[in-house]
Amino acid sequence: MKELLAIFATALVAMSTSASAQTRILLNCFTPPAHVWCESVKDWAERVDEVTEGRVRVVIPPKSMSPPPEQINSVRSGLFDAAFQFNGFMAQEVAGPMVAMNPFTGSDRSAVNSVALWRTYQEFFRDIDEFEGVELLALLVNPGANFYSMNDDPILSMDDALGRKMWALPGATSGILKQNGGSVVSGPAAQMTEIIQRGVVDGFVGIPPETAVAFNVMPYAKSVTRTPRSVFTATFSFFISDEKWAEISPEDQELIRSVSGEEFARRVGGIFDGRNVKGMEVEEGSLSIHQASDEFYAALQEAGKPFAAKWVGRIDGMGVDGAAMLARYQELVNELSSQ
Repeated sequence: MKELLAIFATALVAMSTSASAQTRILLNCFTPPAHVWCESVKDWAERVDEVTEGRVRVVIPPKSMSPPPEQINSVRSGLFDAAFQFNGFMAQEVAGPMVAMNPFTGSDRSAVNSVALWRTYQEFFRDIDEFEGVELLALLVNPGANFYSMNDDPILSMDDALGRKMWALPGATSGILKQNGGSVVSGPAAQMTEIIQRGVVDGFVGIPPETAVAFNVMPYAKSVTRTPRSVFTATFSFFISDEKWAEISPEDQELIRSVSGEEFARRVGGIFDGRNVKGMEVEEGSLSIHQASDEFYAALQEAGKPFAAKWVGRIDGMGVDGAAMLARYQELVNELSSQ
């Protein structure tokens, strides 16, 4: 309780230093301060201050005020005004952004995936309000994830992946392993470090090289297996409470939108990609690198089909053509990848 009060006090002091600002946004970041997400929202905060000429200021507390799965509920309850959250933790209420979490749909470039997702979402979900109580500012998709082995045997087949205990992010990746008989420990990326460092699992999947480095789990891997298209791409939603958004003038709302949406996707995706290139260099300097065989890749794709079909059915039930939306996202990923 004392630590939480200290965080509140720090945030209030920071907010009080900008007396000339008309609106102040308290933005929570649950990752470590040096992680790309905190770096990205700090960059966004500076741009908001710039484009609104100080009329809107963003304050980011030094430590997270809420656990990763509780970001949107904390915004709705007024604990803070804005945040980002992994869409896997909102899967029961948010469906559209999950198009990019279907297996083997994304590239290894965050900027490509993120711009493709924002455009697709705007095209198909512009008139559907999935985010009750909050205004959606942006969507972001991680670079693609790979399979990491923590023992001497690389993961080169479905039997290899299913025959060991794996950590995986919630979503299709953990589902593919579980539904095919694998043993899986699943949870927030922020909690995986201890699990992996303690040797609770024999491998991990669902995160890109950048995240493996950022959360200090790369040193515990001995090999990595890459697939032509990523087995999984995590998606995040960035939002602000409706109440706080309503405090901002329409003119400043438009200025904030100008540094959010697709612009945020491109800019922040580029930051992720830069970090991911460095993560891949760490991989190549310390791990055994393997490319998935055609047989392994085909088996993974086949195992992923039920998840895509379930998502398409859910979207169809919302009055949107799920198959067309999935096809459009993949079309945009291909188009943007070639640029």
